[in-house]
Amino acid sequence: MARLLARPAPRSVPIDPAGAGAAAVLAMLAAFVGWPVGAVLVAGAAAAVPPLAVVLATVAVAGVSALLALLGGAALAYAVSRVNVPGRVLAWRVFRLGVLVPPFLAPLALLVLAGGSGVPGSGGGPAGFVAIVIGQTLAFLPHATALLVRALADVPADLEQAAEVLGASRLTVLRRVTLGIARSRLRAAALVVLGLCLADVATPLLLGGDALVLATFVVAAAAVNADNAAGAALGLAALATPAALLGATWRHATVTSWGWASLPRLDRPAPALLRASLGITVWGVALALATLWVIVPLGSLLRAGDGGWRPSFEHWAALSTPAAAGPLGGSVALGLGAGLAGTTLALSAAWSLERGRSPLARAVAWLARVPVAVPGVVASLGYLLTFGAPPLALAGTLLVLVAAVACWELPVTLGLARAGLARTNPSAAEAAVSLGASRGTALRRIVVPALRPVAGWIFGYSFAAGVLAVGTVIVLAGPRLGTTTLLALAASGAAGAACAVATVLLALAGGALLLGRAIAGRERVPTLLV
Repeated sequence: MARLLARPAPRSVPIDPAGAGAAAVLAMLAAFVGWPVGAVLVAGAAAAVPPLAVVLATVAVAGVSALLALLGGAALAYAVSRVNVPGRVLAWRVFRLGVLVPPFLAPLALLVLAGGSGVPGSGGGPAGFVAIVIGQTLAFLPHATALLVRALADVPADLEQAAEVLGASRLTVLRRVTLGIARSRLRAAALVVLGLCLADVATPLLLGGDALVLATFVVAAAAVNADNAAGAALGLAALATPAALLGATWRHATVTSWGWASLPRLDRPAPALLRASLGITVWGVALALATLWVIVPLGSLLRAGDGGWRPSFEHWAALSTPAAAGPLGGSVALGLGAGLAGTTLALSAAWSLERGRSPLARAVAWLARVPVAVPGVVASLGYLLTFGAPPLALAGTLLVLVAAVACWELPVTLGLARAGLARTNPSAAEAAVSLGASRGTALRRIVVPALRPVAGWIFGYSFAAGVLAVGTVIVLAGPRLGTTTLLALAASGAAGAACAVATVLLALAGGALLLGRAIAGRERVPTLLV
């Protein structure tokens, strides 16, 4: 008797892990990047236009601050990269350190030097805008220097020296050779610094008094009605986004190796007068910046009195009160959440981009670049418009803040993750699977150990970004975080207590970065330049 043929069982289609990961990452980015930005665009188009005086003041203050920072940075970059000034390598390390210093540190130090009660005369008049310009110039001078040193690093020093041997003067070499080759990099550096000044919210809040720029106008209006702030946020984005797009690199877009831009070897000594004058300038600026950074922790240990400054732990005692301890605990929680979420998001996005070439992966790559061009305070308002007051009160707000920091730091962390993933060998994991190991085992035994160094660095960086976040969280967080409490204390005249909070935050962020570097070990992981 003939046997009936069995109906063939349907063959299951294997799930593409890279495609599934891309879909999950795309859904998160659509919810936490595309939706908030779209909310600002829609609400801003229907909102009232911000006052013209505020817009003009924003453009003028940011333009003057960027110009001064670039002029100072150009002199410093030329001195350390083209003139054999004494100790130029050590001075370059000081400026590199300044890039990692949060932008609120320099204006807070200026506030301490002014007596802790604000800048004299900054009641909304020209003195407030002048104070903002001074604070932003000092805060972003290291960024301008680092970018310009990187631009000059693209110009071969041998080519300049050959032009000098042929009889060209230093001015001719600078104009015809150096500027001619580095023109595109210099243009990008100018737009980078301009974007930083436009998006800065800490300096105007600390030093500006009643003087309003668009960033502080958004913060003040959002405290009353989020819809009223949408017009100003859209105006700020309209100013900052072209700078980001035309500069091709902004805030988070430029990464380089751990060694940063290397200074070229200089075989021909500069004239003694030029060498001495630039050396004095370089070290004068470096010492001034280092002094500003030291003033903040010192300000937390000194108290002004009738007889001058005297040592006091009064400001640190204030940190034990619930009004200060609660926000510091919130900052630690935000840092831990941002570290975990940022590392997971970056590695997942990198895996979907490196291991898959689907349209979903291309959409992930496009959405991951959006935070480069959107200022943090605009993103913060977008989250408020999108999610409003989370139903779980503080816990719900913390989850939204974690997502905000993780997504808005993705342009940096994704670059780190992709660089680390590119160094892994996918054929080793495939060979293990072909020999009978499960994909989970191959992932745990082969892929994870290879990614541990870069994952540790991403966690440390994301933790520091969460602890020091200002613009991305200021509208939504209120007084629940250490950075926003710092600004509130400084505004109330308690500059010493603000310095104590800032010192704790700096210690937490610095410890996280050192821990991440220790986990990375000898790996040359990329790091943030701007």
